[in-house]
Amino acid sequence: MNNQNLDALGLSEGQSSDSKFDPKLESRQMWGKIFAYFCVFATLLGLIVLAFLIFDVVGDGSSRLNTAMLTQYPSRRPLEAGYRAAILGTFWMLAYVLLLVVPLGVSSAIYLEEYAPKNWFTELIELNIYNLAGIPSIIYGLLGLGLFVRGLYSGRSVIVTGILTITLLILPPVIVISREAIRAVPQSVRQASYGVGATKWQTIRHHVLPAALPGILTAVIISSSRGIGETAPIVVLGAGTVLFDPKASPINFGALFSGRFGDVFTDTLWSNDNFFSVLPYQIYEWVGDAKADFQTLASAGIVVLLVLVLGMNLIAIFLRNKVS
Repeated sequence: MNNQNLDALGLSEGQSSDSKFDPKLESRQMWGKIFAYFCVFATLLGLIVLAFLIFDVVGDGSSRLNTAMLTQYPSRRPLEAGYRAAILGTFWMLAYVLLLVVPLGVSSAIYLEEYAPKNWFTELIELNIYNLAGIPSIIYGLLGLGLFVRGLYSGRSVIVTGILTITLLILPPVIVISREAIRAVPQSVRQASYGVGATKWQTIRHHVLPAALPGILTAVIISSSRGIGETAPIVVLGAGTVLFDPKASPINFGALFSGRFGDVFTDTLWSNDNFFSVLPYQIYEWVGDAKADFQTLASAGIVVLLVLVLGMNLIAIFLRNKVS
């Protein structure tokens, strides 16, 4: 190697390529270790703060963590109040949200990744979906208030507007993550399917979707866990003005069993007499109460919500590992 090449590589005449072309290798390694230690410190700091908050909440609500809290309905008397109505309302709302999100989100991801032409229009759609995935939840609450409450339904049903608003909230991340899961399927899988005469839809149905299923399940469950933990959209929609009727159900089972399928959902979802409550709002309401017993009950509700959200994330991890 001549002197000009050595100068270009930053090496003196006595050095060779064995020094990895950088005389400051030790310095770079030192800064790399410092950065690694900083990352470990930042991670530990976040975990310590999170653990402190969890222990504080559990300590405040430990006196009300019992089965009675889960089986009793809201009451003006804090010692008789519970979260049963809010838990039931949360699960019913989640069931309806999934009925909308799964087909819409997965179908949109399939179309954008497999069928949509690559032009400026689809790029604009993709850009807007990525932007919508990062918008704060309060914006979706205002959108639901203007579009659904005051627009389409004229304030008739809080549960319908809540379902549609939460659907809009979690739909963009479901589309984004599902697209990434579909994109991660190797092209060789598609080419092998085409090579034996399969159509595009047969390839997607029998090969692409099964391979992408773990990622799609993760997207749906994690996004749903975010949706059931959101308080701002429900508060903006006015759920606080509506009480939950213990005898009411989001599905008219009498119509279901008698064969009146057209009235199964409409008698409850679109009724003027709907009664609606969800766990995040119930916690929000009792946190701001002046009575200390209600604040203790709110802390217990936070623990229940944490367990519910963490449980859904664990289910996502289990399904991803089981299916993959």
